[in-house]
Amino acid sequence: MLLWTVVLAACGGQPEEQPVEPVETETEQTAEGEQESESGYPKTIIDALENEVVLEEQPERIVSLVPSITETIFALGKGETVVGRTEWDNYPEEVLEVESVGDMNFDVEKVIALGPDLVLSHASNAHSSEEGLNQLRNAGIPVVVVYDAASIDMVYETIRMIGEAVDAGEEAETVIADMQAKFAEVEEKASAIAEEERRKVWVEVSPAPELYTTGKGTFLDEMLTVVNAINAAGEQEGWIPYTEEEAVAFQPDVIVTTYGYYVDNAAEQIKERPAWQDVPAVVNDRIYDLVSDEVTRSGPRLAEGVEGLAKAVYPEVFGE
Repeated sequence: MLLWTVVLAACGGQPEEQPVEPVETETEQTAEGEQESESGYPKTIIDALENEVVLEEQPERIVSLVPSITETIFALGKGETVVGRTEWDNYPEEVLEVESVGDMNFDVEKVIALGPDLVLSHASNAHSSEEGLNQLRNAGIPVVVVYDAASIDMVYETIRMIGEAVDAGEEAETVIADMQAKFAEVEEKASAIAEEERRKVWVEVSPAPELYTTGKGTFLDEMLTVVNAINAAGEQEGWIPYTEEEAVAFQPDVIVTTYGYYVDNAAEQIKERPAWQDVPAVVNDRIYDLVSDEVTRSGPRLAEGVEGLAKAVYPEVFGE
């Protein structure tokens, strides 16, 4: 069950806070009543919890408390500023050389000891870690809580917020433009698939006996729409538990899993389930393990994830 908790934490499921409209960074006045310096500091960021966070100077020592945030910082070319990360951070490879501050229940004293001038957290766990975040704020460390993205558009806004916070606004727009181009390319190619040829997909994000899948209101469901597939559980909302009987009743054409990184032979285990022997995806050997982090983390690699998903569902169109 612990592993499932991690999956949900990483993937950005249903937001604990209702998403708020992104707010432009405000222009701050200095003590002498002058405008911002040419460097753009000090600056104020309105974060996902609508907190006003003042950054006096360009951050040079950043602690990231969520893997997707860490990935984004590196994608923006600011990886050298990351001095702390969580146990779950694994991309890019050089992040493994960065000091760990624990899991989602981070070690407050260790974070403070690293001397960060910015800590980036996530709305998905901001409430459960509220006490620790407040201790950091009380220690004078700026804490920016980024959006818990439940859509691809909100992933873009999260990247923009992180870019603003780490002084990489232009780089953020470049990353977003590259992602948008990849999504558009996949969507255009998938649009040629005829309605009668669309395939029903069962996305398994947690294995038996506690089966979970993804419904509408998640970016994984949105990615299925982009590749012109039918989400077997698309009438449901969020991340939903299912019994084997309920899942088998969908009779999916394709099964994709997102947990192959911690379960050996995930696809083979599905094939061996007695109740699944007549499921079209099993009969036709159409079970695929996706690269979990590319489809469950709300960061730049979602663009790679949608391509991987497209290849799994329609290999004859997108290539194996």
